[in-house]
Amino acid sequence: MYASSSRIAINTTLKASRTFSTTSTRLARRETFVELLEDVPGLGRTFDRLFVAPGRARNDLVPTRKARFVPFKDNSQRQVYRATDADRSILSDLRIESPSSSSASSSNEERTSYHYSEPEPTSQSLLNSLHLVPSILIFERRTVSPDYPTLHGSLTLSDIQDKLDKEFNLPSSEIEVSWIGKEQGSRMKELDSWSAELKLRKGGKESIQVTIQVDRLEESQ
Repeated sequence: MYASSSRIAINTTLKASRTFSTTSTRLARRETFVELLEDVPGLGRTFDRLFVAPGRARNDLVPTRKARFVPFKDNSQRQVYRATDADRSILSDLRIESPSSSSASSSNEERTSYHYSEPEPTSQSLLNSLHLVPSILIFERRTVSPDYPTLHGSLTLSDIQDKLDKEFNLPSSEIEVSWIGKEQGSRMKELDSWSAELKLRKGGKESIQVTIQVDRLEESQ
């Protein structure tokens, strides 16, 4: 089992060897933040933390256990981190360390560890479910006429929540869905694409932005 980011306690003497970038927090909304679980040619080495395209994370890195999504309290903590050989040695030991071997001294180290620590981290399974949601969620709806974009009925936030629950194991008790740039009670009443935010209610309250796309459902369907 891999060590949780909230459990990693690294002696502060190694801090000087860490290299962080000044990556803009705005980037975190366009890309996914992961920690590499093995060396990946052209990308990084084990324990490096960096931004990658969401599709690469969902389709390759995470399913093949080359990387994991990283939970954080807020986007300001998402900074690119390139592990040194010394860091990798310590982190490798912590990865296999039994929780029962923790002592009072390790608790003191945890309080002085770098700011990846958080009191209630999001579970890895829930974080995976969130980031496995595709960037575009497509809903097919009938229109009043083949020549007009007006829908029979409408698409609401509740419809989106139902899809997340049934297809991605993200029930309303775990995730909040809201429109971006629209009134929260707004309904999609014609063929269109709107932006929405999916935000976890607990843990680090991580969020992603997705496009909600309504396509015409052909009568034959």
